[in-house]
Amino acid sequence: MSGLTTRQVDRRTLLTAAAVAVVASPFAGHLATPARAAAAADPAAAGSWGAPFNMGGIAIHATLTRVDDVLFYQYVEGSPTVDHTSYVATWNYRTGATAEARLPYQRDVFCASQTVLPDGRVFIAGGHDHTTGKKQDPVGVANTDIYNPANRTWTPSAPLTEKRWYPTVVGLPNGRTLVFGGQARAGAPSNTVEEYDPVTNTMRTLPPTATKPLGLYPRMFVLPNGRVIKVGPARMTTYFNPATSAWSNVAAMIYGARNRGSAALLPGATRVMTVGGQSSGTAPATGTAEILDTSVATPAWRSTGSLTYPRLLANLVTLPDGQVLIVGGGAQFKYTNPVKIPELYNPAAGTWTAMAPQQAGRMYHSTAVLLPDGRVLSAGQDSGPLATYGEVFSPPYLFRGARPTISAAPANIGYGQTLTISTPDASTIKVVTVIRADAMTHEVDSDQRSIPLTFTAAGGTITAQSPASANVAPPGYYMLFIVNDNGVPSVAPWLRIG
Repeated sequence: MSGLTTRQVDRRTLLTAAAVAVVASPFAGHLATPARAAAAADPAAAGSWGAPFNMGGIAIHATLTRVDDVLFYQYVEGSPTVDHTSYVATWNYRTGATAEARLPYQRDVFCASQTVLPDGRVFIAGGHDHTTGKKQDPVGVANTDIYNPANRTWTPSAPLTEKRWYPTVVGLPNGRTLVFGGQARAGAPSNTVEEYDPVTNTMRTLPPTATKPLGLYPRMFVLPNGRVIKVGPARMTTYFNPATSAWSNVAAMIYGARNRGSAALLPGATRVMTVGGQSSGTAPATGTAEILDTSVATPAWRSTGSLTYPRLLANLVTLPDGQVLIVGGGAQFKYTNPVKIPELYNPAAGTWTAMAPQQAGRMYHSTAVLLPDGRVLSAGQDSGPLATYGEVFSPPYLFRGARPTISAAPANIGYGQTLTISTPDASTIKVVTVIRADAMTHEVDSDQRSIPLTFTAAGGTITAQSPASANVAPPGYYMLFIVNDNGVPSVAPWLRIG
């Protein structure tokens, strides 16, 4: 970086300390048997990692945008005389290019929450008080911002009525965004629920019935039934009904509370999986996993297969073939005993399979996002020699033959409409799915969503049905994948739904 500003002097010190040469064998301490080593050497069974590459900053927050950039950012620490505005940049998965996307005003978006709005802009709520100079100070702010990936500009948006550090934002079927949880400072939780309307750029506080202590970064998703579900860290799962601003209990997780655990919607968005974490700050990491089916009259958590490697602080990524990848994490908070072996969950079999190990530990402040070419970017963790480095994982399906290709597809589609896809591989296609872009931080990604589409194939054409409603697929940009009978996905074009 050239032309350093005052605020970048301390940032350069922070980044230079982390940006050093790759060290140690990626297999050290993780391949306990020759059989496992052999499996890891076969990319068609265990996938493969590309070499770590320097991103120039720590991807503590990472959001995929419709221009194929991953927007990422981190805190900046230093003396009180230094500007602590966050370091923000983008990495383009096609070109590998990294470029700063500087905030033009003083703002620390570290410890905020983000979502992609229906028009493709990124909305960021809350964050860290930039005047403290210390990431450990849990002091929130009422700021919100919008990043436009099309022209790389930042705009302050409607402020929150409560300061929030570690909140969660959830995009709704009506295009608005709800803001839950977090705290103004230690001992002062932010318990109201606020709603942002991007059309009018206004923020409102929901009625008192919505007010509820939810803690830091609650794990939340919008469901096809129109309600928002909270699935951790607390043991009791709850529903929030945006239509009535009312809460109701659903079911308690079998394991208990899952502090620093991970959650994801399984394909179709009616089933939720929770995995890993710990029941208390002194408990060991668990490898257990549970699934809740919200489509039944009385949902109840049921156990599914356990991880080979128990972990907390891990990231979940849903893949085009319907499987779920868990990346990173470790045995103890924050950076102790990292688990460098990802595992792949097969929902049909209820089992996890160990994948090839990565080089970096990816625990506290790490991220992982699915890319339009079916690979996964793993980055972040603000500790260790590879803190500013990213790694890209190619899942096993990319080593099982040629990809299917999409010759043509619409750029926009409404709900319950016919979607025509041109492909020379129509006769081999077994899955057509749309996947919303990931927006990940602190093991939380409320945007995560995969919706398989019903379809028929004839000649060089696939005729699919778009999602039935905004409850199933909230409006916005999705990656459109076709997957062949070998499980190999296409490169996905962007499709705006709604």
